[in-house]
Amino acid sequence: MTLLFENLQKGIHINTKLLKLHINVIRRLFGLESYDLSVTCLTNHEIAKINDQYRGKKEPTDVLAFPFYENIKPGVLPSSTDVLDLGDIYLGIPYIYNQCSRNNQKIQEVLPVMVTHGICHLIGYDHENEQQYKEMFVKESVILKEFNKKTGYNCVSLLGVGHYIQE
Repeated sequence: MTLLFENLQKGIHINTKLLKLHINVIRRLFGLESYDLSVTCLTNHEIAKINDQYRGKKEPTDVLAFPFYENIKPGVLPSSTDVLDLGDIYLGIPYIYNQCSRNNQKIQEVLPVMVTHGICHLIGYDHENEQQYKEMFVKESVILKEFNKKTGYNCVSLLGVGHYIQE
């Protein structure tokens, strides 16, 4: 269905046409192409405000995800619903760019990882405990492996092997 994409930041150049193409490839790999999805690129100031409002953290971040469906089993969306909406993903583009600069990475190759991580959150995956972390790591890794085959990229899960992250 529909991808609503907005780039509300202008400080960092990103290839929005390529990013939208990558988002749609990722949606197909998840089997979610019939669901609506919103992806918005923000400044550090804008994403910090949202991070503070919803997570109590007064700082910018890389990705925030707000699912339409809450409290679902990871990867199991409601089958009988009139609304086919995944939810909203916000990307902190300057924050991601700074991480890329420190790690000698290209932002265009990191953005699909951020979107994959965000979609995992939208479909019920989380990393609040070690078991959830492992499930989400596996899901991200499978999707990104297939994405890499299609694009020639070398994307890896945002969740590193062996380090459990609790946000």
